[in-house]
Formats: sequence, structure tokens, C-alpha cells
Amino acid sequence: MTGFVSKAALAAIALIASAAPAFAQTALTPAVKELAALAAKDKEMTVTWSNSTMGGQKGAKAFETGINKMFGINIKVSWAPGDSMPNVGNQVATTAQNGLPSPTDVYMGFSRNMAVLQDRNLFHTAPWASYFPDRLTNEIVEYDTYVKVVSATLGFTYNSALAPSKPEKLEDFLKPEWKGKYGTTAFGAGFDQIAAKEAWGPERTIEFAKKFSEGAVGFLRCNEMGRLSSGEFLALVTDCSGDSAREFAATKGAPLARVVAPDVPLVSYFYFAVPKNAKASNLGKLFVAFALTKEGQDVIREQTFGDLHLLPESIVKDEVAKAEKIAGKKFANGDLAWQKTNDAGNAAQQEVAKILAAGGKK
Repeated sequence: MTGFVSKAALAAIALIASAAPAFAQTALTPAVKELAALAAKDKEMTVTWSNSTMGGQKGAKAFETGINKMFGINIKVSWAPGDSMPNVGNQVATTAQNGLPSPTDVYMGFSRNMAVLQDRNLFHTAPWASYFPDRLTNEIVEYDTYVKVVSATLGFTYNSALAPSKPEKLEDFLKPEWKGKYGTTAFGAGFDQIAAKEAWGPERTIEFAKKFSEGAVGFLRCNEMGRLSSGEFLALVTDCSGDSAREFAATKGAPLARVVAPDVPLVSYFYFAVPKNAKASNLGKLFVAFALTKEGQDVIREQTFGDLHLLPESIVKDEVAKAEKIAGKKFANGDLAWQKTNDAGNAAQQEVAKILAAGGKK
């Protein structure tokens, strides 16, 4: 089975993308009202990430509108173009070490990024559950600091109109008809999970990578779905998450199919955290709290075509459930705490990145 986006699903996603968020009245606790009053004094905050992350400038404006409407304040959210998530995380660490303001008032990172940064004590703790008790639960907030905002499954995306065969698992790309037709990421995205004890383990993963690198013809970024739609590449293996594929299929009508790898039974996460050296830390905390409300998830879904599958209104929840049914098991949480136990998988990913680099790809 494959993860094709059905016409009905495409219509629903397109509607989500084109419609303004429906701001239902969310009950505000005394704690979040107090935080909003403090945040209003900050007046302005900056988020720094790539243009394809959270909608860039457009997404920042959507967050600004939503926060002002929900809390009855008048703040500004500015967006500054940023590098990759690991590199922005390094900038947060470097500025903190040198007593300088953080380049971003909210840092967004993948579970692996957060695990690497955790020991450096860079981010604020907060009484998150007191802001929205039914949303900012212990399942969603780790170490009172790191807040899950978007779920990510490991899989691959391919051009269903031009594919030489229908791939159902990672090893299908070793078939002769796929040689020279797929691309991958320069850093071996997802191979830390493939090499995890819950999946293939390091030895099998590295042997696969050696064969896999021989058939890959170039590097792509995770959001470069246009290069698949055009036929320049016929697949991206792996694709970081399904968000970009859902967006491109819905907005461009691209013939893209997405498959969740059934033998890598993990769900990972993208997180928000507020740097201790943020210039607008209270507003940063309010931004994060808002992101987990229904209204905030509407904004995220509108900008990214993804959301947090742990919440009841999630569209990704169904994708995870279908993948679990195919795999015949419940997926494990590839969260920050899990990343701290995956040293062997993380080491294997570094080895895979070297293997891919040695494959002569540009």
C-alpha cells in the first residue's frame, strides 16, 4: 500500500489552505492572561527560520493576527530569514555563550536538534500546563521546556505519474528500474531513525546506504517538491516529513505520492522553545502557548499542511493511524527523550552522510 493523497483529502487540505483560520472562543486561564499582559509589554518579537518553515513572513503575520485576536493585545511578529534548524540552534548557543541576544525569540528544531542542544541549558522553562491545561500536557511538553508543535513520520515521496514502479518500502529503491532516478538529502535525513533499535539497527542501515548511494543521482532539500513534480528526480528518499508533499499536491495538483516507511515505526517531532537570551521572552512564551491552541494549530496547518498528531483535530493523526495499521504495530515516540537513547542510530547517520558524500553527488 502507498500513501496516495485521495481527491477528497486534497479537497479538504486545499480548503484548509485557502480559508482563514476559524478563531473560536478559547477559554483563557488566569495564568495565560497574566502572561499575555507581560507579553504586551514586549511589543515586538522576531522569529528566525527559513522561508519554507512555518510560512516565513506570511506565517509570522498569521501568528501575529491570531495572538492579537485571542488575547486582545497589539503586538508585532517579525520574520527574519534564517539558515537550517541546526545552524540557527548553533547561533542561539553562540550568542548565549557571548552574552548577546538570541537571533530568534522562538527557536524551532527537530527532536535531534533539541537533544543536541539540551545539555547546554539554553531555553526557558515555563508553567506551560497552567496556560492551556487540556493542550499543553505532559505528552506534549518535555522537561517543562520543549513543546511539540508538528509531528513527522519517516517516509519518501515520489512522482506517481513517472515512477518506473510503485515503491512500498525503502528497499524498493534498490531495484534496477530505480537506479539513477531518485535523490536524497546531503545529511542523510531520517537515517538516525532507520538505524534505531526499533527499526533496522546500524549494521543493516549502513549496508543499505552503500547500495542506495550508488543509485542516487543528487541531493535535494526536504521541501523541493517541484523537482519531483517536474521529473528532474522521480523520488526523494527520505523526505523528512509528509508536509511538503501534501502542500505541493494540494496547491499545485502535482502527481506526488507519499509513503510512510512501515518498518521504521517512529513518530518524531518539531519543537518550539524560548531561548533564555531572547529579547522578548514573555512574548515568545505566549507565541508558543498560542501555537498549541486549536487556533494556533489552524495557523500551522494553513502554513505547513502539517500539525501535531497528538491533538484531536489533527489531519496527520489519520496518516499515523494508517501507517500503524500497515505496520501492524503502534509507532514509538521518536521524541527528545528517545533521541537521548539513540546514540548508535545517530552515529550511523553520520556514517551514512559520509557514504552519500562519497557517492559523487553534487
